[in-house]
Amino acid sequence: MTASSIPPRHSIPKRAYYPVLGTGLMANIYSDFLLVAAPLWALMLGATPAQIGIMVGARSFLPFLLAIHAGVLIDRYGTRRMMLIFTVFTAGLVPLYPLCPWFPALVALQMLTGLFTNLGWIGSQTLIARLGKGDPHYLGIFSFTSRAGSIAAPMVIGLIWDLTGHWGAFTATTIAGLGLLVSTWLVPRWAEHGVEGEHALPPEKTSAPKVGWRDFLPRLSDYTSCLSLLAIPAVGLGIAVALLRHTPSTIQSSFYITYLNDIGMSATLIGVLISASEVTGAIGSLVAAPVMRRFTIHWLLLFMTAMTITMMAITPLLGGAFILLAAAQILRGTAHGFLHPATFSFISRSLPTEYQARGVALRTTGNRLGAIVLPIIMGFIAESIGVENAFLLTGIALLGIVLFMAIMVARSKAFGLRPRP
Repeated sequence: MTASSIPPRHSIPKRAYYPVLGTGLMANIYSDFLLVAAPLWALMLGATPAQIGIMVGARSFLPFLLAIHAGVLIDRYGTRRMMLIFTVFTAGLVPLYPLCPWFPALVALQMLTGLFTNLGWIGSQTLIARLGKGDPHYLGIFSFTSRAGSIAAPMVIGLIWDLTGHWGAFTATTIAGLGLLVSTWLVPRWAEHGVEGEHALPPEKTSAPKVGWRDFLPRLSDYTSCLSLLAIPAVGLGIAVALLRHTPSTIQSSFYITYLNDIGMSATLIGVLISASEVTGAIGSLVAAPVMRRFTIHWLLLFMTAMTITMMAITPLLGGAFILLAAAQILRGTAHGFLHPATFSFISRSLPTEYQARGVALRTTGNRLGAIVLPIIMGFIAESIGVENAFLLTGIALLGIVLFMAIMVARSKAFGLRPRP
């Protein structure tokens, strides 16, 4: 089987499938709860916009540095086992927020919660990749379920904050973290090996290796071995697409919102535009599997990447017309949602079972790199030539990278085969 082919779908046991879906749902609910509650708490304490920006950015710093190390730990010592450790910290750190009214302490908490949230998310994706054997149908449903949490969670936690204040909001976030812990505990141990029942486990998997405190220290050899996976053509292309796919979302969470506010659009309409991309993103996740069975996957990945970048880059050309902006967000959201299970499946099918977490960790590292670097670069461009021109110039640069990737793919023998009918 090539990286561009999709084999017939297999069935997976529901008693493992539903808890794994639950981990994806609860991981996103928890993350979105905290994304709203933490800045609101900082504002209540009198934080400046610059301090809030530092707080938000701090969530991506440790995941960027340690995602690969976590992926190695998950592959080496077991997905469910490591997730249980990560999710204990995920739920246990949140009650400290109301007890730490000092900015340096909040930054430290943001770094730690950002780390363990991302590690739990890596584990959750690894579980579905192994259980579903990389099938885009199951990955699409997983992505849809996860996005369902993202659609509702910001509104829910905002309502809880308004009704109960910061104590109620952080209590709800802690409960979401405990929900993630329970969902992980309900996943059968055999599920992460893609089999059903303890009797089906391979002999080397019947007992988990011991974990010492030294195992949690990063090793250079683990990073080099993980990064060497980029030499696999499908993995290298998938990681590059995943990084580029995330760049419009980074722009949306920063310059897109401020640009629309500057041209006089109300916060309500801005919220509607962002929600439109989230809803259509969930739909895009569901249609990924049938579309991938009809077209060559690597060209689909490049086309959808170009679409999601283009729909964000043309924002200043739409003249502030809400209908045009909504249409662009719908197209961008659909392409963005499609790309999550598509790149996930593309990379997963190119790696053996024992390397699935490393593949997820590489995607996470690429995403975090884009989240750290792109706002800084675009900020300097905006200060030099204006925000409108920054959209266009950044979009042209990113599309240039996509074009270069397309040329390299066209010349590569690794992508010369079409998918099976």
